[in-house]
Formats: sequence, C-alpha cells, structure tokens
Amino acid sequence: MEFIDDGKCFACGRENPIGLKLEFHLDADGRAVTTFSPREEYQGFAGVVHGGIVCALMDEAMAWTLILHDMMAVTVSLSARFRRPVRVGSQVTVTGEIVKNGRKRCALRAEVRDAEGELAAEADGTFLVVSEMAREQARTAGATTRK
Repeated sequence: MEFIDDGKCFACGRENPIGLKLEFHLDADGRAVTTFSPREEYQGFAGVVHGGIVCALMDEAMAWTLILHDMMAVTVSLSARFRRPVRVGSQVTVTGEIVKNGRKRCALRAEVRDAEGELAAEADGTFLVVSEMAREQARTAGATTRK
C-alpha cells in the first residue's frame, strides 16, 4: 500500500476544514511538541474533550516524532491512560518521544499536559516504519523543526 499525504489528515492536514491542524516541532531533547486549544465541537461530555480526540492528539504526536526523525510509520498499537479531563478551550501541550528505535518497529510514548503542566493523558504506541523520508518532505507535510 502506498501512503499519500493529500493534506486532509484529520490531525495535521491543512486542507481538512474540520481537522485539528496540529503543527509539531522538535524540542532540544528530540521530542515532537505542539500546543492545542480544543474547541467545543471536539467535546464528549459538556466542557470535556472527547477521549477519542485526546487519543488522536497522542497518536499524532508519536507519528510526528518519527516523521521529524525522517521516518514514515503507521500505528500498530496504542494504549492510552486518562489521568484527568482535558477541558474545552484550555491550552494543552502534546509531546511524543521515541522509547525504542527499531529497524522496522518503534516504541513511542506520548503525553498531554494541561496549562498548569499536570498530566492529563499518556499513551504508549508501537509503529511500523513504512519508509524513510527526506526532511524536506516532512516540512512540506506541515511540520516545523526547531532544535
């Protein structure tokens, strides 16, 4: 199967009118980082962001960690733990990091922290590397890199 970025990814696509439009960069420790302020249309219970959206944030953070390290990969498994509600309208910081970098499979970890720095959710994931990619290709997919 060929994986093509048409700009409509729900999490990072610029061409998706209902998407999250996340933009990740690498921090000094090599983690993918973004901030996000969830809107009301992403809620489950009143004022609380739907758990599926929180999972999407963490899945995307792990995927972009690999993209920003020049690997294209797909999610094999994801295990999430919710520690506290993510509130609609609040700004959260989402990070992803490589735990184990294998040749074909990589183990990653992600977390969502609220504006006070408290852990709201965390996830572990396994990703299958489908190709290596050039840094320029990652940039044109909507990423920014800062070291």
